[in-house]
Amino acid sequence: MTRAKRPKLGAVLRGGEVTLAAVPAAVPSQIERALEPTTVAAEKMVQLNVAVPEDLRRNLRIRALQQGVDVSVIVRQLLQDWLKGT
Repeated sequence: MTRAKRPKLGAVLRGGEVTLAAVPAAVPSQIERALEPTTVAAEKMVQLNVAVPEDLRRNLRIRALQQGVDVSVIVRQLLQDWLKGT
């Protein structure tokens, strides 16, 4: 028995199956800071694997696509803020 492949999340969002009407008008300041050039880009990048519930991952990817931000940028900024104690 052959299973059909699930569509990629980005393709689903671009295909109109999920509406983007819920996108807030303003990008949160946390994400705006993440989009600003930082010294992180000059550092060697390594991969960090984190186990999260499926729903959390899906919602994160949807919000990132809606905001036009890469998930890794969001996670890096959240980690930096946490380390600073904010």
